[in-house]
Amino acid sequence: MRKYIFLAAAAIALAGCSGNDKGSVTITLPEGSTATELVVSYMTIENSITATSAEDLRVVYDTLQVKDGKASMKLASAEAARYDIMPPVPARSDPEFYASPGENLHVIIRSFEPLDYSVEGTRLMEDITAMRAASRPVQDEYVALLTSGDDITPDQVYDIMKRYSDAIKKFVAENPESPAVPLAIMELSADDFKPIYDNMTPQARASILMPYAEVLNREVEKDLAERQAEADRRAEVASGTITAPGFTLPDLAGKQVSLADFRGKWVVLDFWGSWCGWCVKGFPALKEAYAKYGDRITIIGIDCNESEADWRAGVKKYELPWLNLYNGNNRDLYTAYNIEGFPTKAIINPEGKLVDVTTGEDPSFFTRLAKFLE
Repeated sequence: MRKYIFLAAAAIALAGCSGNDKGSVTITLPEGSTATELVVSYMTIENSITATSAEDLRVVYDTLQVKDGKASMKLASAEAARYDIMPPVPARSDPEFYASPGENLHVIIRSFEPLDYSVEGTRLMEDITAMRAASRPVQDEYVALLTSGDDITPDQVYDIMKRYSDAIKKFVAENPESPAVPLAIMELSADDFKPIYDNMTPQARASILMPYAEVLNREVEKDLAERQAEADRRAEVASGTITAPGFTLPDLAGKQVSLADFRGKWVVLDFWGSWCGWCVKGFPALKEAYAKYGDRITIIGIDCNESEADWRAGVKKYELPWLNLYNGNNRDLYTAYNIEGFPTKAIINPEGKLVDVTTGEDPSFFTRLAKFLE
């Protein structure tokens, strides 16, 4: 009995691979379109993920004839693939759809510019169409804001992005078994993506688009791990238990100056370079702190990643009143202070312990400095 079941299953599998029913797509163009040909390209989902070069994508192009405003094609790929329809008129984006062998779809394009289309025939594409329809008003609002010519505030952008994320999360919450879920959550931030990814239903995980989400999940996990490591590092620094790494560097007169010379004082290290725009933008605020706290702190500027001549010119040009030392391209100090960007500012207490390290030009640095000096 089991033998006959196996043979029957094999016959069904062979029939599915025979090419007799690879599936088809009908494309309806916008009303009034005069196009006589339509180019469609596709690449397998696997190739789009594993490719390391454009050649590895193995994109295939097919030219379809248009008759009475419609074009049709057989699904050419033997695997799940992404298809792109190239607009016959100037447009900013292409209609796209995902399909597996044996499926039959209908792409209805109402407009190429602005792009307005829907896809029928599979739950995946119908759900993607519904998801895009739900989030489109927010997207349109964002485009209108960008093209308005008005000054845009961070709060306006944040509000729109939050409402867009809320629309995506609402779709996922209402359609947890949808095969469109893996695609939907790729629009979310890492913090929103991860819990939904980890709790996806088996039905959603069976989607042909799941490989895309799996790739993103690996990137998100790496990002979250790096963020956690940074948080742990900040917490360790804030604990005041880490001794600030020592160094000896030349000042403008060529004298060798050591960090140990300043034990017993509050010290601010400013790692900078005249090539760094944000470093330069931060000088006024640092000068205010220098004037405000006077003898209570020692500010040491440590120049990085440039020639000695450029360092000297930078100190003169920006009239830096504090102690200035030259590090050049010596990366040992970068490693010691875990410098990931410029400017980096470090606060060292009188006991020689690191109590704060700030990467980038961050106004909150001065708030924390003030609390240490209260």
